[in-house]
Amino acid sequence: MSAAAPLGVSYVITVFNKRPYLPGMIAGLAAQQGAFAREFIFVDDGSTDGSGAEIARLTAGWPETRIIAQSNQGPSYATNRGIGEARHPYIKLVDADDILMPRATALLLQGLQRFGGAVLAYGRSEFYASEQEVAEHTSRAAAAPPPAYRLDPDPLPDLLLRGFSVGPSNSLFLAAAARATGGCDHRVFTQDYSLALRLATAGSLVYADTVVALCPALSNQRINDGGPQILHDANLTLAYFLAEQPLPPALVRSAVKRATTRAYHWAKRREGAGFLSYWAWLRVLAEFPLARPQVGLIRQSCSAFTLSRPVRLGST
Repeated sequence: MSAAAPLGVSYVITVFNKRPYLPGMIAGLAAQQGAFAREFIFVDDGSTDGSGAEIARLTAGWPETRIIAQSNQGPSYATNRGIGEARHPYIKLVDADDILMPRATALLLQGLQRFGGAVLAYGRSEFYASEQEVAEHTSRAAAAPPPAYRLDPDPLPDLLLRGFSVGPSNSLFLAAAARATGGCDHRVFTQDYSLALRLATAGSLVYADTVVALCPALSNQRINDGGPQILHDANLTLAYFLAEQPLPPALVRSAVKRATTRAYHWAKRREGAGFLSYWAWLRVLAEFPLARPQVGLIRQSCSAFTLSRPVRLGST
């Protein structure tokens, strides 16, 4: 799949109760540099704090801007809704409490267009704790030299085994590739890992060695708050993905071992599980060379992340 498409970016921003962060996020959208057409699609995922009204106020007079209101169904469903509404060939996701650096979109577009067959480009994210830190980051980003780009022509092993940060706000991808591969797995609550895995089946990924987005360091409203949701969803995503994709057995076995090890370490650290616990035995069973039956071990391992704190599930 080629990245040689007309320039045009659809920004898809899913929002659930992020009103305090909206001014900074929307200012970051307004500051995006680059000679490309753009549209802004806000999906208000059932906010109860007035986020929808605040978006309308802050974007009053913006052309090509839509605010879609729906009942709360989670980030995966909301992201897919935005992807389905997008009219441009490139999609830039933005978390509602993150701030894009002014050259973020242009640099990711440049990286994606540089390599034929690439479907997604991503950069780095850093944290901010104050408006002063945002200003400092922005100043450094403006003075930074052009980034080095690195092509990963076979990204699935990295995503499955080593893991690296391909999140909503630090990536940009081809809309056609997202649609062709099914977008986010709506059976999983969080959206980013399933989307990255599915896109990696369609083409190469490009890394831009530069900061493109800032995330709040102190937010109790973030899904990635140190709790079990992200790790649970990583394992659940793997369970679905490995069950549905024709992959080399050795790669499947390695992914299963990594996922069951992650579950055991969580249960040991957070729940005091010992080496004879259920999750320890799942980890042992993952060593046996039965690739497809092993995928079920990942699904079972998800229970390690629900012992003392509930997690949200996706839509069925």
